[in-house]
Parts: sequence; structure tokens; C-alpha cells
Amino acid sequence: MAADFERWVDAVFDHPVQKPEWYWAPDFDKQWDALGLDGPTTVSYLTRLYRESSTLSRFTLGQVAQGIWFLVGESSPAQPSHEVLNRAIPLDRRVTCIRSMATFFREFVAGAAPAAYDIDTNNFHIACYMWWDIFPTWGDVAPEIAEACLKTMADVLQSPAELCQLSALHGLNHWHTSHRAAVERTIDAFLETTEVITPRIREYAAIARNGCAQ
Repeated sequence: MAADFERWVDAVFDHPVQKPEWYWAPDFDKQWDALGLDGPTTVSYLTRLYRESSTLSRFTLGQVAQGIWFLVGESSPAQPSHEVLNRAIPLDRRVTCIRSMATFFREFVAGAAPAAYDIDTNNFHIACYMWWDIFPTWGDVAPEIAEACLKTMADVLQSPAELCQLSALHGLNHWHTSHRAAVERTIDAFLETTEVITPRIREYAAIARNGCAQ
């Protein structure tokens, strides 16, 4: 029987912040396998986490940052987010999971980082900024999955929080190669309709629009 949601959350986030991170420990595979998770369960738990991010309130933002790298990153030893690309899992469940990421940014990230972003020293800000950079695809996926990702980035871009805007723009920048028209249309709409944009976000958006941001 698979571990329940609460145990899974603790397994991902309830660790000291350290280098190397907990998930690079020699006994990681044994501990993770003991949770008994399969692909559908992983997608279900990811969706619930993104929708119910208040469950993270008992962890520090440093712990959450480590968890983001583990859950989202393509090079994670467990590769949980690869399951949203797993065609063996119903498409609607995977699309729902991706779309719920917008809720996570709106309800958790924006509240945790309401001021100016700091991607030089703040580990939580760095992890959120890198979300779509480390995600398992930059657009070479089924059309329905690509559409869900692009819509999610567009939704996150509407947040007034600089960190949310930067994360979405950074992701759109990487998707420019495979979805140029959609990326340019989304960023153009953001620049034209958003009433208040800080100078550095406006500058980054102009570069990301052409897929040239670092």
C-alpha cells in the first residue's frame, strides 16, 4: 500500500537544509521505494500539494526550496515530475496537475515572496525562478501537455509578485524555441496590459520574448 499524502509530504520536505541535499544520500532509493508510490499516485499527490500548499506552512522556505528541486527537477533521483509526461497516466489527470501549479504560485509563492525577488542569495527564490528551467521539458511534448504548460506560465505571469513574473518569463524564454508564437503573444499581452511592471521585469520580459534570456 502506498504511503498516504501526509507521509509523502513529510518524506519530501521534512529534512534539514544541507549540502548535499537529503535525496543524494546513499540510502535514498531504499527509503523512497518504501513509500510504495506509483505514477498515478505521484501525479495525484503533486496535484493536491499544488492545490493545498498551506500544508507547507510547517516547513521553512529553505526546506520548501529543497523540495521543489526534488519534485520538479528533471535530474531528481526520483523524477516525480516526469510522471506528468507519462502517457500511461490519463491525460486529464496530468493536465490538471500542471494547471494546479498556477494555484501554487498564486497562493504560496506570491505570499512567501511579496517583495522584490532575490535570485542571488535566497534559495527559495532561486528554486521558484528555476521551476520551468528544471522541469522535464521545454516544449517537446504532446500538444495538450504543451498547452497546459504555456497556459500555466501565462497565468503565473499575471501575479503582481516579481518572483512569480520572473519564474514565468524564465520558463517562457526556454519554450521560445519550440513555441515561439505562443511565447511572444503571451509576453506581448503581459507588457501591454499589466499596469505596474518594475523596470527589471520589463527589461527581462523584452529579452525573454526573443528566447535570449540567461
